[in-house]
Amino acid sequence: MTLEYGDDMIENVIKMNMLLDFYGKLLSEKQLKAMEMYYKYDYSLNEIAEELNISKQAVSNNLKRAEINLNEFENKLGLIELNRENKKKSEDLKNLFKSLKSNSKELDDITLRKIYSIIFNEEEVYYDI
Repeated sequence: MTLEYGDDMIENVIKMNMLLDFYGKLLSEKQLKAMEMYYKYDYSLNEIAEELNISKQAVSNNLKRAEINLNEFENKLGLIELNRENKKKSEDLKNLFKSLKSNSKELDDITLRKIYSIIFNEEEVYYDI
């Protein structure tokens, strides 16, 4: 387990929570439970050990193995990075729709709304475009 302080520690907690959201179900039950208790609910190693009825060293080992596994999953599958890229593309497309709507004198609004709903999987009604 990495001992970090300040912003690095906060970034690590955020990263681990994201990894848990994407890949947590791929961990063993004990690893998942320990990771959630530690990173989501801010339990101490002693509290986790007591709750899971295992030694503090076993908790530490479970957390280390789980962190390694989660990082390997992301390195191999890249779902978090892909999700970031897709969100960026979605925002870019929404901005282009706004620009198209505001810059076009004659625009087939119905067709534009249908295209928008297909791309963004949202209803045809969009108020800020």
